[in-house]
Amino acid sequence: MNELKRKILESDFYKEVYNNKNTRSVELSVVSLERGMQEAAAIFQCPIYELSYKVLEEGNKGFFNIGAKPYLVRYTHITYDKSSIGDASHGGYSSSYLEGNSQEKVILNKDTEIVVRVKRDGVFLKVVPPVADGKRIEDITVLEGKLIDAGIKEYDSHLAKKMLHEQTGIYEKVAEWDISKSGNNARISYTVSDDKMRAYVTVTKPTKGGREMDLKDVKELLENSGITFGFQEENVTKCLEEGTFNVPILAAEGRQAVNGQNAKVEYLVNVNKKVIPKYIGEDQSIDYKDLTIVENVEKGQKLARKIPATDGESGRTVMGIKIETKSGKDIEIKDILGDNVEMADDGESIIASISGQVVLKGKLLSVEPVFEVAGDVGPETGNINFIGSVVVKGSVSDNYSIKAEGNIDVHGTVGKCDLESKGDIMVKLGIQGNENSHVKAGGDVIAKFIQFSNIEAGNNVVVTEAILNSNIDADNRIILIGKRASASGGRLRALREVNGKVLGSQAGAKTLIETGISPAKRRAIDDLDREKEELDISIEETERNIKSLEQAAKLKKLDDEKKEQLQSYKEQLEQANTRREEIVLNREALVQEMEIEKVESTISAGKEMLPGVQLTIGSAEFSIRQSYKAITFFEEDGMIQTEKYRGEPKNDKKEEDEE
Repeated sequence: MNELKRKILESDFYKEVYNNKNTRSVELSVVSLERGMQEAAAIFQCPIYELSYKVLEEGNKGFFNIGAKPYLVRYTHITYDKSSIGDASHGGYSSSYLEGNSQEKVILNKDTEIVVRVKRDGVFLKVVPPVADGKRIEDITVLEGKLIDAGIKEYDSHLAKKMLHEQTGIYEKVAEWDISKSGNNARISYTVSDDKMRAYVTVTKPTKGGREMDLKDVKELLENSGITFGFQEENVTKCLEEGTFNVPILAAEGRQAVNGQNAKVEYLVNVNKKVIPKYIGEDQSIDYKDLTIVENVEKGQKLARKIPATDGESGRTVMGIKIETKSGKDIEIKDILGDNVEMADDGESIIASISGQVVLKGKLLSVEPVFEVAGDVGPETGNINFIGSVVVKGSVSDNYSIKAEGNIDVHGTVGKCDLESKGDIMVKLGIQGNENSHVKAGGDVIAKFIQFSNIEAGNNVVVTEAILNSNIDADNRIILIGKRASASGGRLRALREVNGKVLGSQAGAKTLIETGISPAKRRAIDDLDREKEELDISIEETERNIKSLEQAAKLKKLDDEKKEQLQSYKEQLEQANTRREEIVLNREALVQEMEIEKVESTISAGKEMLPGVQLTIGSAEFSIRQSYKAITFFEEDGMIQTEKYRGEPKNDKKEEDEE
């Protein structure tokens, strides 16, 4: 094993490449392409003819003026048809660079190097001075031997001696090429990749007096072989000037077809909500201005525009065969028109018909009016029912309600009252209700704290301090984002995730946490169970009444009114039993749907999970009987498993929306 190969194999860079089984290419900084091939072959432990390369940064400036600046080349391990590729040729090294996290330069001792190149336009000689502790050679017989080996007998001996003395490392012409030696010229062959997108040429070294192949030779070979597109003249020229022998050279590269882009809608206003606030200041106070639930627009304001589809660009193989492309699909922007918006005069844009809040519900873009309450919702305002969004500068007093088609934004607190919104609900200070009060949002519910309340959210529930003794349902995630955010008591149900700092309480209060199954379906089952329980009581009572009246009928003590009453009870019983059967069937169907629709979900405590918490993930259950630090629970193979805390969730929409 030569010294360079040994150093490469022992380097950290080689070990990193070798241990990465997916690595198929490497970028090297090299003084010549041939030397780079040798390095790459040592790195990949493969024959040199199984390598391809592409020059990323130019090094020297040409055949007659080779500088010290190295090339930056990407070498790729590929497999070729070995029958059409010659044996690898191994040359010497002067220096090489291995490029990984840091650059390591391997400098080897090298004697004076004498290089003879026979070209169509003459015989060229180069004398490279020694490197490091290499030996300086000034013996003219050594130079003459190189020329004789190349089949050159007549040359400018005076110039050759001068070059041997000066050793400048620059090529100079010392003789004309003898065309009679054409039989000893280098040989050239080519290969084409299976997809006809790349063509490679391989040239051999000439023998006695024969010349090397040049650009004209390569062009003629490719043209005669039907390779007419994508000629890589710059790359071929550099490789030939470097004297790259017995190594595949990328000579032609096809152009891949680029499919057209589909038409799309570009929104000119913010329609993406941000529901997880950031902290500001050392007191960990919350900056609710950081949230972007409300986006107000003016009448006539442009809200969205259509980006037209593109036609795409056809491709070509190196054989010149056209590769067809697909044009992008068009869309009708009018299909996203919602309420209080209209098409602009250009026919490609949407503008607001009124001033208000812009919202995106599914695929429909709308503008909703905003109703603002300067103070509290209470005796002075009464209950509020509004078709758009509602902003309350104060609080919502006990026993009052707000119902909105858009969002509800409360700057104060919400007491024992009902809030219902088809959009989002944000309560900047907190919600403190009771068992009979409900907060229900089609989107997100965001609050500083939630106590003794019933919450339903079509997307996320985000709390910055605490959830206490509350029943929370979220069709996506329940997120307790504050550094001391905790949840204890009550029931938390979310489809994909429950994530907080502390879950449970030191007192061991019972806390139910469920994920993996739609809370809406769980609620539907609960409603069916309650209805069935009420029906069972009603059926039992009706059956008693029927039995009593039938006994009286046997004794002939029923008047016409009692007979009608008996008939009415029987009809009620039949209806109740029919409904009971429907409930049982509907419940079974929901249970089957829940099993089918189960998703991967987690329950995470960033600081601590305390005893008293009952976990349900999918259909798997687990009771917390000891404290766990920074932990995430998940279901696998019907069992609840644990791992290190995965971290806080990021802002996101429901998974279905993203798809």
